[in-house]
Amino acid sequence: MPRPHRSPPGTIPPDCPDRCPAVIYCGPIHPLRPRWRGLGHPVICAAGQSLQLVCRWVIVIGALAAIGGGALMALFGSNDTLNSGVQNVSTPTSALVSPAGSIQGASGAQTVFGSVRLRITATPTGAGHNLFLGIGPASAVDRYLSGVSYDAATNVSVTPFHLTLARHGGTATPPPPGSQSFWVAKASGNHPTLTWTVTSGSYRVVVMNTDASAPVAFAGGLDLTIPHSFAIGIGLLIGGIVLILIAIALIVLGVRTRARPQSQPVPDPAAGALARSGCTGRLDRTRGLGRGPRRPLRPEAR
Repeated sequence: MPRPHRSPPGTIPPDCPDRCPAVIYCGPIHPLRPRWRGLGHPVICAAGQSLQLVCRWVIVIGALAAIGGGALMALFGSNDTLNSGVQNVSTPTSALVSPAGSIQGASGAQTVFGSVRLRITATPTGAGHNLFLGIGPASAVDRYLSGVSYDAATNVSVTPFHLTLARHGGTATPPPPGSQSFWVAKASGNHPTLTWTVTSGSYRVVVMNTDASAPVAFAGGLDLTIPHSFAIGIGLLIGGIVLILIAIALIVLGVRTRARPQSQPVPDPAAGALARSGCTGRLDRTRGLGRGPRRPLRPEAR
């Protein structure tokens, strides 16, 4: 029996995992098992692992897109409208004021989606009062309410409805709001409804009694219509599902490809002759057979 063979420095042992480049192994050649391996298997494995990682990230992105699309469809509905429902609001002061930009979704939506429409409805809860709804330039509204006590809404959430109020003190009594000419949109009465297309600039939304008296109490609703919201939600939902399906298909295809048995290479008769003669060399695919370290010849076992 020949002694166990130790591969010379610079060569790859025959039982190591497949490596690149190919190696001619110098030693006894098994008649049914070539002593050299194929090319590039680790590169294929690394590429498969990278593809799996990319597919997992694609699944995450697709899931987030699908969830966001579904939420957008649920919030805005087929009429592209975000509705607060009827809410009871009151202030002990003479007015309730809100910057148009503090309303959730109104700030910047007009630039992105086009004509964004704001609709406000109100019904007074106190007897003997009619309500005034108005939208005016911020500078004009600030001059009109100078020295007047009022509550300013610094943040307005439509769904769920929420107001964050800040009190501005004062003792002055303003003239009736309907007598002012700076309003760009206004409505008044026992059940006023105000509709305004959001435009660029700084504007204030004002709710007061028609006689400018305090307190102000009403049951109101706020609707914000953003065009194409429902269609965008459908697109995100479908796109997310498609991304998930594509990523899953690629992962399954990669698993089946790796599970397929690898064809064994056919031993090269010339390589076997070199190995039986006791030579050690490295196969260079660009420069031919190079000379490697040599070992003393040993007689083959009979």
